[in-house]
Amino acid sequence: MGNNRFDLLRLLAALAVFVAHGDFLYRLHLPVPFAGHSLGSLAVYVFFFISGYLVCQSWARGPVWRVFWIKRLARIFPGLLVAVVFSVAVVGWAVTTLPTAQYWSAPGTWLNLVNNAAGLATVQTLPGVFETNPFARTVNGSLWTIRYELAMYGLLAVLGWALRGRRWVYPVAAATLAGLWSIARMRGWDAALEAGGGWWADLFRWQDFCGFGVIFFVGSSLAAYEVRARWWMAAVAVLAAAGAWLAPTDALRQWAVWGLVSLGTFFAAYATVSANTHSGLGRIDLSYGVYIYAFPIQQAVTQWSLAQGWPLWACMAISLVLVLLVAWVSWTQVERPCIAWAQRYIRRV
Repeated sequence: MGNNRFDLLRLLAALAVFVAHGDFLYRLHLPVPFAGHSLGSLAVYVFFFISGYLVCQSWARGPVWRVFWIKRLARIFPGLLVAVVFSVAVVGWAVTTLPTAQYWSAPGTWLNLVNNAAGLATVQTLPGVFETNPFARTVNGSLWTIRYELAMYGLLAVLGWALRGRRWVYPVAAATLAGLWSIARMRGWDAALEAGGGWWADLFRWQDFCGFGVIFFVGSSLAAYEVRARWWMAAVAVLAAAGAWLAPTDALRQWAVWGLVSLGTFFAAYATVSANTHSGLGRIDLSYGVYIYAFPIQQAVTQWSLAQGWPLWACMAISLVLVLLVAWVSWTQVERPCIAWAQRYIRRV
């Protein structure tokens, strides 16, 4: 994949989500750099851009369905499964107000476990857990984006397979999703889904799917055409940031944010990069662990901090130490071994 700073940028994005959630969970204040775009949502866009770039490269190296999905599932689900068990069996059990037997016999406990382990994350509560927190009851509010990540993998693989590696498919996909985002917003597709209710309304939002999809396929387009970082990208990213700040409409602001995140992230990943900066199993990549563990840990520490009268900075400091420790364990004991296993398995088949 060449020398780049993608691991560092993903970690910074995960920490940005941590900061945004920490402020919100403690005092219901959400950092919002641009109207309609919180610090956390911008960071998630960074994740999707990087994912689109790297996953497109992965598909190009081995455009075989079985190989592609072994790699993707080995990267997502082992860490996710352990994180969900941690949320339910460690954090949830430790803080629930219910007796142990009642907690474990409650259908909601097992529904949360199965739903989140499957990558759906439409069930966010556990019985008797975090009921008095400022942001009450939600146990792991970060996991909902994983279902859209998996959807992007599937869409990329279908398009790549159906069109036999034609590179134009990726910018066309980005443009199509941008158009659908605008149509969905103008015609109120998400409001109609919500009004209709049901499981699909909990699972899917057009503006989330299209918004993430645009940035994902912009990343894929840069990978497919082997675009190199240029200084003009930094200038355009700065102009896009100004545009996002000053845009008179939500639609123009959204386009500016897409431009800011895609060009800014790409330039930061490659500009003046060192020859010693590279990806591989020898690296330490804590970004996914930070992302999937931070929310429940922050909720638990917030509950304790408020009970003790500790300030926000103390709550954030304690949470950060715990999150980084757990993320390191996740990478060294779960994620990296499973990635290595997948690579060995692929070489044998």
